Amino acid sequence: MKPTRPAALAALALALSSLVATFAQCSESKAATPAAQDPKPAAPTPPADRIRLLVSGSMQGRLEPCGCASGQLGGLARRMQHIGEQGSYDLLLEGGDLIDGDSPLDALKLLTASQTLFAMAKRYDALGVGPKDLLLPRADWSMFLAGAPVVASDLVSDAADWPAQPFVQKEVRGVVLRVASLLLEPPAAALAGDTALEHLPPAAGWERALAGAEPTTRRILLVHGDDAAIRKLVPTLRPAPDLVVGVDRSYAEPTVAPSRIGDVPLVFAGSRGRVLLDCWLHRDTAGGQVACELVPLAGSRTVPGGGGDPQVKDVILAHRNDVKAQGILAQMAEQRPTANGASYVGTPTCAACHPTAMADWQKSKHAHAWQTLVDAEKDPKRYGWPVTAYPDCVSCHVVGYGERSGFRSFEETPQLADVGCERCHGPGSEHVAAAGQKPLGLLAGAQASQLCTQCHDYEQSPTFVYGEKWAAIRHGREPHQQPKK
Repeated sequence: MKPTRPAALAALALALSSLVATFAQCSESKAATPAAQDPKPAAPTPPADRIRLLVSGSMQGRLEPCGCASGQLGGLARRMQHIGEQGSYDLLLEGGDLIDGDSPLDALKLLTASQTLFAMAKRYDALGVGPKDLLLPRADWSMFLAGAPVVASDLVSDAADWPAQPFVQKEVRGVVLRVASLLLEPPAAALAGDTALEHLPPAAGWERALAGAEPTTRRILLVHGDDAAIRKLVPTLRPAPDLVVGVDRSYAEPTVAPSRIGDVPLVFAGSRGRVLLDCWLHRDTAGGQVACELVPLAGSRTVPGGGGDPQVKDVILAHRNDVKAQGILAQMAEQRPTANGASYVGTPTCAACHPTAMADWQKSKHAHAWQTLVDAEKDPKRYGWPVTAYPDCVSCHVVGYGERSGFRSFEETPQLADVGCERCHGPGSEHVAAAGQKPLGLLAGAQASQLCTQCHDYEQSPTFVYGEKWAAIRHGREPHQQPKK
């Protein structure tokens, strides 16, 4: 047997020592990271008493997006489709202010909203009463909401047709829920014109809503008012609500992160039904606890017309056709005085003395505003319904609609079609009679950007930037009107 060479022994020893060191490192690594071998911790079990709510408010008559721009949010058809797809909401809450005024159009909008929210398979559980809701005549309001779960805890009436009740109660998986609604500042006209209606102080309304409720009852409160007034009210309510939903028209979108007023969570609903609030609510020893997510009601990118519940879309289409059939456009024309007391003369009259400004105007899209409605009405891929007879649409595409001497129809007042001079400068009869010596300026002394955003607001023109768009309609004075040097 040959003797082992020293070099070979040295190599073998080195290999063995390296192998021992590797095993030691592996053992140390495993000992240092025992958690790596443990299973992931289980997700916390949701509270057994939690309920799921869908919250909205202050729809302001926006049954559907107007369609003036792409990417608009909202609409009852999309809302009801979302509710049907989710299928797991325990409570559907609409804060109120379904409409925005007291016109014949508002009455038809209330009827359509009521049909959608309260007469379909996914029926809403509660509707709070907002100040705008009370502006309609009692007969219309009561008739259209008869049988709906209308809540007005601080409004008391002995009228036989009064549709509201102090609270709405529902049991969900053994948890009793009670919904109340307070209106901090009802419209004076509604109270003055209705001798059968009494407005209670908030504390009295809250007490009325909770009469007979067990301590275990979950207490949800809808409040119409401004942010500051609602925050001031919450700490005064006893027993404390588990959740307060503020309906303040200044909130374009809901608040996804709730505020905490003592032990009470406070969220605000958005406006126009564009973005809804999906909330989980439960109660622990510290009071009500809520977690919310925003639900932007966006249109489908693949379905023609933006998608939405087909049954609701049929109801809204019937509403639009009904508006034309009832001649609502004519009924709402010339209902209020003009801002400066003068009368409208029409864009062609202005051209005689302002040819340079007229030439600039004719290059702008404002000069074709009426035609865009006509074209959209003929195109079923865009509208396909009588948009030229729908007051909300017409008002932004003509001059002076709704005011005396203003636009009535294209057949009667073609000189006031399109967005002409007097839309920004006001009625020009006195200016014309004075041969231009009585200047017009801007309507009611408003800032130019304020006039623009009456129509080009965050919904109808979501990308509108005044500083950029002004260049498209910029015009100066005529040469003979320039100040003398």
